[in-house]
Amino acid sequence: MLYQVAAAAARRPKEEMMTGERATKMLILSSARTLFAEKGYDNTPVEEICVLAGIAKGTFFYHFESKQAIVRYILASQIREYALRLKEQMDTFKDAIAKAEYFIAALLECRSSGYECATYFKQHESAWYTTVLREERSLALLPLFELVIEEGIAQGYFRIGFPHTLAAVAFFGIDTYLHMDTQGAEDTRRGIREMAAKTLGLKEAEFAI
Repeated sequence: MLYQVAAAAARRPKEEMMTGERATKMLILSSARTLFAEKGYDNTPVEEICVLAGIAKGTFFYHFESKQAIVRYILASQIREYALRLKEQMDTFKDAIAKAEYFIAALLECRSSGYECATYFKQHESAWYTTVLREERSLALLPLFELVIEEGIAQGYFRIGFPHTLAAVAFFGIDTYLHMDTQGAEDTRRGIREMAAKTLGLKEAEFAI
């Protein structure tokens, strides 16, 4: 009994420290988001984030190595949450074709401007942000597309031999083009529909988006 009490007492400071560290990290994030939204990413120095959060500069760099790291953290969190919701919605469909259609339609609707972080750049998005955006989208969303394609092969819908390669080709092809095309015209939707259908071994008529 005494051993258990002593062990619990030994653990408590560490647990409290971890809770405190998380609170500090969330405070830094909240302060950065407020300033980025008001002044823009480029016009917000680390020093101002520290002042608003009421922390020392060293504390900031303990949690984040840079302002870019904050943007990546926020963006990754938002995209992961979106991916979870998207998977829940896709799971309501039984066949893989319907899931693939829904997934691609979601890509068409969720462009870079749909993320909070895009509003931090008042003039134009920085090149590094575009790179981070594509990286985080692929990390969260590509695995969902791979699962759908594997399911479609098992169901006999997709007639392809290299599912992971073709999933990546289709995903990055669509995602890259969406960053190039800012109009979102009907021709874009039709072209993506045809490309995705052919990549997955379908006739275009079988793939309605």
